[in-house]
Amino acid sequence: MFFWIAITIFAHLLNAIVFIIDKHLVSKTVLRPIVYAFYSSIFQFVYLILIPFGFIVPENKYIAACLFTGILFTFILAVFYKAMQAAESTRVIPVVGGLTPVFTFFIAYLFIGERLGLNQSIAFIIFILGGFLLSFKFNRERSRVIKGIGWAVLAAFLFAVYYTLMKYIFLHVDFLSGFITIQFGSFAGALILLLFSKNRKSIVGSVKTDKAARKETVYLFISNKLLGALAGFLIPYAISLEGSSVTMINSLQAVQYVFLLIFAVILSKKFPLFLKEQIGERIIKRKIAAIILIGLGLLVISWA
Repeated sequence: MFFWIAITIFAHLLNAIVFIIDKHLVSKTVLRPIVYAFYSSIFQFVYLILIPFGFIVPENKYIAACLFTGILFTFILAVFYKAMQAAESTRVIPVVGGLTPVFTFFIAYLFIGERLGLNQSIAFIIFILGGFLLSFKFNRERSRVIKGIGWAVLAAFLFAVYYTLMKYIFLHVDFLSGFITIQFGSFAGALILLLFSKNRKSIVGSVKTDKAARKETVYLFISNKLLGALAGFLIPYAISLEGSSVTMINSLQAVQYVFLLIFAVILSKKFPLFLKEQIGERIIKRKIAAIILIGLGLLVISWA
């Protein structure tokens, strides 16, 4: 129990760092969501270095499931970055992070028969409430927010499908073989994007930028993706572990908001142009209450 929780928390710590750098990159560059999805999916190929460590080709029916899951990941990224483009990332992340575990709960319940125990159910509700309190912000630009939320809700639903499919695969295929085959699917998804001329022009055009700015961005992007790759390995690994719950793993994203808050407070003071976090008495009280809730949720789940 404690092992998959610890792995998930560490992965969400890494994802918090990745998110902050992503936000910085998005603010500096204007890329179509398809372009960012393409490069993110192509980068999944880095996982193929794991092939010598025990990869076995799965049965045909599971190969199909793995490839579909990987391809789905590419198009989820396109939807997610479309949401980030349509509204502020600080509005999109809470919606995706809050709804993904809710959708996962129902999808995993219906299709793979996952059931939460009493303590897990209580912790699940606590994490959702804590994540909501910690990350939700009001916005007067309602038309812009509604547009972004539409894409964010779709992304949350698709992420839930993706992680549930991953759990299904790991119930029938060993972790390394299933994980690597999924990455082949992600790479195939990136190639599918190239079939459309509009996408090809955007992807090729994205590298024709100012040389100095491009060099800095490329180094930061690659470093960020390597960090994301580690997190992207740890979460599926946690999902594959016996006794783990894909619903609970997704709900633990609330912990990521705690890390985001800590990093945001630090960076907003030292690097205000990099990331700015609004700090006020009411906001601090709400976020302290949320952190206490999340801590309570961790205690509850540890007793499950």
